[in-house]
Amino acid sequence: MKPQTAVIICNWNKKDYLLPCIGSVLDQTYRDFDVYVVDNASDDGSAHAVTTQFGGRINLIENETNKGGSGGFNTGIAAALNSGKCYEFLYLLDNDTRAEADALATLVEFMLTRPEAGIAGSKLYYMDGQPGTVQEFGAWLDWERAFIKPNKKNYSEVSHGEITKDIEVDYVPACSLIARTDAVKEVGLLDESYFLYWDDMDWAWRMKLKGYKIFGAAKSKVFHAMGISSKKDLLTTYYFWKNRVRFFKKYGTATTMDILLGDVFTAIYTCEAFEKTNTKEIIYRAAIDGLKDIGGRADFKNAEPSLTLDIRKKFVSMNNARVINVGHVILDAAEADAAIYADPYGNTMAAAEAWKLKLAYHAAKAKFIENLRRQDLVR
Repeated sequence: MKPQTAVIICNWNKKDYLLPCIGSVLDQTYRDFDVYVVDNASDDGSAHAVTTQFGGRINLIENETNKGGSGGFNTGIAAALNSGKCYEFLYLLDNDTRAEADALATLVEFMLTRPEAGIAGSKLYYMDGQPGTVQEFGAWLDWERAFIKPNKKNYSEVSHGEITKDIEVDYVPACSLIARTDAVKEVGLLDESYFLYWDDMDWAWRMKLKGYKIFGAAKSKVFHAMGISSKKDLLTTYYFWKNRVRFFKKYGTATTMDILLGDVFTAIYTCEAFEKTNTKEIIYRAAIDGLKDIGGRADFKNAEPSLTLDIRKKFVSMNNARVINVGHVILDAAEADAAIYADPYGNTMAAAEAWKLKLAYHAAKAKFIENLRRQDLVR
């Protein structure tokens, strides 16, 4: 008898993606599974559509409130563990994915042959627009930059050949991962205080601290729509920065935090230079909340700062100008000349202005850090 697996899909207001996602799961070559769809209080008719189209073929759980990605997955995991069935594996899948027919079979096979694995993730591809391009295939935690280092991000298998080797990493995205149930029982569920972002990093890192290994399984292929739709507000910016601070404060060293706070200040300083007031204030609040270890869902109703995306107010035309490509328009500025700096983030700035901002950078950063010390947020 093959191992029983609980497939858990978390959804919030993505009905048009969710239905094909469920369809791709029900079409898997691996058949020893049950499907748990957790709807996080969607208002787009997701729950009704799932019931209408799939009926008793899936277990639908409707949360009364939006519990975020971590809370939604935990709802499904808890339901599976309390169902009375002996699931050897838990397969987590985002609502905006579409799994190839053997995606689950290859993940189960991988876990059976690698007993040291606590988690294994699929090779993720962009769903539209970039055929054969890998979105991500696992990732590492970059402690020297207090950030993440995705593996094979934007790698073209069409141009450079198919990735066929499995790889050990620090974490895999929760949009398509299989977890060993025994490991989950030992380590615990996802940390719901993250609500959105960095919950999968935390989960995998806790697995590693318990001695389990994390892998990317090359034969398991899943298409993911993340990044296709345009950004609507700054809410994701808030959660990403806040939880990044919380994660590295929890697991990093004093040196790690110094690097991270430097990165926070650089982002704020750059936003101010380009008059991105809302983004600057959101990142600042995220950093403060992260240093205070404030978790859970944030409430921005009738409160500052605004989540509205900034309208670009500052633009430097590069027509007939000498353009110098740099890593960062301010930090990499050299002594002023008549050129224009351009960086990979889409920022452009006259070299003379960039040089002035660079000269003022270190004093402004010291003032920023001292302000955090006065609030007793850093030592």
